[in-house]
Amino acid sequence: MVFHFENLRFEQKLFCLTPLKNNRMPYLDPYSGSFTTKEARHLLKRASFGVTQALVNTSVTLGLTETINTLFIENALPDPPLKYSVDGLGGGEAVDPDANYGETWVNGTTVPVATDSTSTASKIINFREQSLHAWSFLQMQNAGISIQEKLTLFWHNHFVSVNGNSHLQYQYISLLRSNSLNNFKELTKLITINPNMLRYLNGNQNTKSAPNENYSRELLELFTIGKGDAVGNGDYTNYTEDDVVEIARVLTGWRTRSLKHEDTLNTYFTNSRHTEGDKTLSHRFNNAIISENGENEYKDLIDVIFLQDECSRFISRKLYRWFIKSEISDDVENNIITPLGVIIRNNNYDITQALKILLASDHFFENVFCMIKSPIDLLLSATKSLLVSAPTTSVRDEYEYAYILYLAATDLEQSIFNHPDVAGWKAYYQEPLYYKTWVNSYFLPKRLDYTKIIVTGGDLVISGKKYTIPPLVPVLAITAGITNSENPNVLITELSNQLFNYDISQNQIDALKDILIPGLPDFEWTVEYNEYLADPNDEALKISVENKLRNLIGTMVQMSEFQIM
Repeated sequence: MVFHFENLRFEQKLFCLTPLKNNRMPYLDPYSGSFTTKEARHLLKRASFGVTQALVNTSVTLGLTETINTLFIENALPDPPLKYSVDGLGGGEAVDPDANYGETWVNGTTVPVATDSTSTASKIINFREQSLHAWSFLQMQNAGISIQEKLTLFWHNHFVSVNGNSHLQYQYISLLRSNSLNNFKELTKLITINPNMLRYLNGNQNTKSAPNENYSRELLELFTIGKGDAVGNGDYTNYTEDDVVEIARVLTGWRTRSLKHEDTLNTYFTNSRHTEGDKTLSHRFNNAIISENGENEYKDLIDVIFLQDECSRFISRKLYRWFIKSEISDDVENNIITPLGVIIRNNNYDITQALKILLASDHFFENVFCMIKSPIDLLLSATKSLLVSAPTTSVRDEYEYAYILYLAATDLEQSIFNHPDVAGWKAYYQEPLYYKTWVNSYFLPKRLDYTKIIVTGGDLVISGKKYTIPPLVPVLAITAGITNSENPNVLITELSNQLFNYDISQNQIDALKDILIPGLPDFEWTVEYNEYLADPNDEALKISVENKLRNLIGTMVQMSEFQIM
């Protein structure tokens, strides 16, 4: 049986879960099965970006419990992004007054003043943005056994805050990263008065004389509790329109400074712009009264919102869709989401314990739900699992490599710091397609091309500009790590184990052998590969073996199985 989605054809196994063990629905009971390379790879793929065989082996050695503990170790903030353009090379580089090549620009002015006749402030700002985007991909690429980067991107997609200034963006993403493993409620408080958010959702324009409801609405609908079904005029399951109005009044008075001000990165409270007096919420919040409390009033408000049990269930659903599966059945709602919500509330909205239980559960391992890789997951799984790393020759080379990954992900409609709207990427909320939005008839060919080019080299054409990519994958090194790789059946099976979540059929193995050694018997590969091992300095033999492997792996990353995480 096959599924048809637009013009795409996927085998049923790609959209199904694995057979249940013991004929029962596994819930949050601790997983008690074997923790082999298969389970380790599944866990690391979902909890991080891409996975190497070395990381899988380390995880198996650690065991499930210690792998989970290692995933949740909080890492220090990484060093800030660097200026990677070199002044004076004639490539349109701007002379940044606040940073030399290889130095960070984040401590400079938010709106730089150009000091060179060939430079402009906008050009300098553009280079800083490119640096930030490349640096962000480097953090995801270089993360080891850690969930921190995956959660940073989760919060980035949850608390959407789009702004064109690289300094504000860096401050914002650093806030998310430093709080990614911590408390949902406290992070909500920090985000509420973050300058990036105040600018994005007009909080800095919210005054007692001109109330702006933009942030108050999204705070409820998208960030904390969810809207629910309409049950009356202006009355939803979880809040009312009157609540939006009252909350906007609570939040009045917070301001940001001009981008050119030296104190741009801080917000401040002006009492004269604040709506004084008590504010009363609706029956949806038990008619709670938010007493006048000046600059601390927003904290009191968020404490009241988080008294509602639905807040914990709301974030549990979003975490479930991020790590497990898009569709949430009644059974999952009752036996996974609800108890996770209880755990989160019992931990005062610290999400760590709930996530540890979820990722170490029967449900996580005995039901390997299919998830189509996001563009970021796709690109990083192609680089990381195939041992592609950023060049270490120079800061310029390192950042240009990562920036091309950013451009490719952006071209596939997952652009960091630039969500399509305040609700985030559609794959995580828009039913009924969810993840399938990544693979429509327009984007799937691009996904296939981009991953193949990483292996074989070629030209990436993005927004009309051509980027020539050399073959990046060290195919000989990958094959050297596979025991008995002179046997084409073993070679292909082991490569598929590393690249795919599912076992491939003998028919698929045979088809892949025909890519490796077209029309030839198995021993032809065995003889040629052994000859190469005996004389690796024979350049003609090396090129022949390398080209065969590159064609093989380039084909495998174009298979539908590689699209699934």
